[in-house]
Amino acid sequence: MAVKDVVSALIEPELKVIGYDLASVSFRKEGSNYVLRVVIDKDGPVSMDDIVRAGDLISPLLDEADPIKTSYMLDVTSLGAEKPIKLENLERYIGERVNLGLREAVDKKNAVEGVLISLNEEDITIKLDSKKKGNLTIRRDIVANARLAIKF
Repeated sequence: MAVKDVVSALIEPELKVIGYDLASVSFRKEGSNYVLRVVIDKDGPVSMDDIVRAGDLISPLLDEADPIKTSYMLDVTSLGAEKPIKLENLERYIGERVNLGLREAVDKKNAVEGVLISLNEEDITIKLDSKKKGNLTIRRDIVANARLAIKF
């Protein structure tokens, strides 16, 4: 079994207990060092405190199980500020700024961005930027992907 699979099986249940999802695990050589990268997620933003808490949980689990026989660095991280959102979990992000990639253009655009106002089984409504003004309602079935968005 690959290192990432062994590590995933070891840490995923424990991460769930403290409220985190395991987004991915990778193990590869970077420069002269091996790096075990564990990417965590949760509803809402992942803070530095979350990263430290997850690392404090993961490190002793790895020390005890010793699944990696070579020296390595543990890197616990998150999906980032503009993390992807699973479409089935979109309702968790009402009130947040999102970017929606579209299968069909709306107003000649293949993506729209704004604050998620509401959604139901058929439609999604977002509040557009103040310069564009107003809300836009689009059919849910034309949304290909979603991610959190940051306004600079």
